[in-house]
Amino acid sequence: MFKNRALVTGIGVGILVGAILLQVMLIRPSNPSKSGISLEEMDPQKLKEEASKYYLVLEKNVKMYTQAELDSAVQKKLKEETDKLSASKPQDQPKASPPAVSSKIVVYVQQNLDASTVADLLFRAGVISDRKAFITELDKQGGNTKIQVGYHEFEGKMDMPTLVTSLITVQ
Repeated sequence: MFKNRALVTGIGVGILVGAILLQVMLIRPSNPSKSGISLEEMDPQKLKEEASKYYLVLEKNVKMYTQAELDSAVQKKLKEETDKLSASKPQDQPKASPPAVSSKIVVYVQQNLDASTVADLLFRAGVISDRKAFITELDKQGGNTKIQVGYHEFEGKMDMPTLVTSLITVQ
């Protein structure tokens, strides 16, 4: 009857296999979870626990601060505490001279900052006085991509090689 019997047989078998696969897909549950509990059945506490495995879960009333807001709040609190301390100190020791205080400067280096941005940050903090000298020293030591993310503490103005070494080594 048909000249291409193999073609017709192949199409027929393909249709049968496709129908079987569709039936298998319909039998299988659409969203199996590892714990066996669907999201609709979970109470809010269980849902929060499941989500906290993969995400940071916070309450609605928790306020998130930007780095600038946090820095300003810390500076404000530091000023208040310094004012309190200075107000109470003269009463405790009226004629004692204050000990020599070394100026510690703490700088936070964020992720993905390039050398010029770090140089500008250190210049504004008063750690370095020449941005170009810092960048050339950083190039000389090969530290353009090795600047460590985090807080770095400096004792006033430092020489460039020591400064660059402290920025590129893990603390």
